[in-house]
Amino acid sequence: AHDCQLTPDFFTLIGHTGVALMIFESGMHFDFEKARVVGPKACAVAVFGTILPFVTGALLTVIYGRPLMPDGVSVGTALAPTSVGIALRLLGEANVLQEDFGQAIITAAFVDDILSLILFNVLFSLRGDFQVVPVVVFPILGIIFMGLAMLAAVKFWPKFINETIM
Repeated sequence: AHDCQLTPDFFTLIGHTGVALMIFESGMHFDFEKARVVGPKACAVAVFGTILPFVTGALLTVIYGRPLMPDGVSVGTALAPTSVGIALRLLGEANVLQEDFGQAIITAAFVDDILSLILFNVLFSLRGDFQVVPVVVFPILGIIFMGLAMLAAVKFWPKFINETIM
């Protein structure tokens, strides 16, 4: 298992690419104007949507006689993520994606997935020595990069496409 982490196979790389494309697609349907309206409530839902499954999974694991570390934390972390792709598909088919509650669901799912990725990062750091750069600095750099990419998607790319390509 450790060798696979060091040199991932073809299917692992395809899986990571698929997850990245799914997150990219969810960002395409993200309405920033409505996110300002529903954002605080959606973020509260996302925090509870991450913490509640994490705590419940960890507690159930302990109740069934397994140790909290690492088993309970692993189960709680595995239960925390939501599926942005499924939420996006269902809301799109129901034609409610542009409604306030549709954007609230997408925003909450998106934030929940980001919080779950942070949980996964913390979980992976618990297996050995805690290192500041991979556990703290790299996620912060990733968040900064995502912020710059969102800014470019809103400010730069539409203007560039309209003036240069069209």
